[in-house]
Amino acid sequence: MIDDLKHQAIEHFLHFGLENDKELIEIVELAAAVANVPYAVITFLDNDTVYLKIGKGMTVTSSPRHLSFCTHIVNKNEVVIVTDTLKDERFYDHPKVSGGPGLRFFAGIPILAPNGNKIGSLIVLDKKPHTLDTHQQLVLKILGNQIMKIIEARATSELLNKKQAELEEQKVLNIQANIRLRSFFESSTNFQVLLNRNAEVIDFNKTAYNFIRAVHKTEMKTGDQFIKYLHPEFVATFIDKYQLTLQGTKCAVEGSTDYDELGIIWWEASFDVARDANNEIIGVSYIIRNVTERKLKEQKILAQNASLIKIAHIQAHEFRAPLTTIMGLMYLIKEENYEAPSEYIELLEQAVDALDTTIRHIVRDIDDMVIDNYAEKTAVADKK
Repeated sequence: MIDDLKHQAIEHFLHFGLENDKELIEIVELAAAVANVPYAVITFLDNDTVYLKIGKGMTVTSSPRHLSFCTHIVNKNEVVIVTDTLKDERFYDHPKVSGGPGLRFFAGIPILAPNGNKIGSLIVLDKKPHTLDTHQQLVLKILGNQIMKIIEARATSELLNKKQAELEEQKVLNIQANIRLRSFFESSTNFQVLLNRNAEVIDFNKTAYNFIRAVHKTEMKTGDQFIKYLHPEFVATFIDKYQLTLQGTKCAVEGSTDYDELGIIWWEASFDVARDANNEIIGVSYIIRNVTERKLKEQKILAQNASLIKIAHIQAHEFRAPLTTIMGLMYLIKEENYEAPSEYIELLEQAVDALDTTIRHIVRDIDDMVIDNYAEKTAVADKK
């Protein structure tokens, strides 16, 4: 895969940024000097075109592939020398020979990519017949190999720069993601800690830190054994649920704890599996929600329900006694043609008073519930 990426980078580099490469320009100058010719050029092949990227004495930047000398050079694995183009049946009528610029000599060496592909050539040219001795041919080969090494170095550098840019971009994205995650983590009002497989603290949010400091008068730190912060009565339950979670089972438990100065706190605790990038279990995310307010409301509702049951009981029993007395006295008064003795009237008054007292008690209990509920709703509205 690295070779493929390098080859892609080389192909990309062949089309961009070579014209001003100082080392390649020096190679072209040296090739012309060694061959003792006025022209030298580095060419690269495309499907249908030959690009003249760096040249000495050359102004042409591209040429059709079938008209380029480079096409003949890349068909060989060694230095190609044409001492006199007019005496070579392949080139005597070539446009660059019979017309301008009237080239009579060229020699070149193919440029080989790491995968063995011939991607171009180093060519030296002259307007008069010429030849190269063994020493000159050797230097031309060395220069051809050096061209590929320079291109590889530039391509590798470009690839590394690209990868570095991608890493920097990913680093920025990771930092931003961590900031968002940390912001969410810290903004939670729930007690949250991340523990490793040994129940040691890996991370915690501000709520957890502040609670531990308030209850235990100490600062929670990374690496702390979390069990030391638990209430003794809860340790066994915590260990049991923790072990189950490490096996992949999500657990939850609820209860209450008396924290002396903070009073009784009702809570719900959840144990969630924490995994790494490879989905391996690395520990447990332990979250505690303070549900004291909800529990107190539930207890109040239960108390109100008990009051309603009590009222129903009063209606069924305490109302019945004075009403029965009143009904009996009214029957006797009726029997006396409504000329009842004073004793009847006194008894009737007592029964009415008893009924009135009972009704007042009921009204008071109902008023207490209504007033409490109204006060609670008003307080909630004020908070909003």
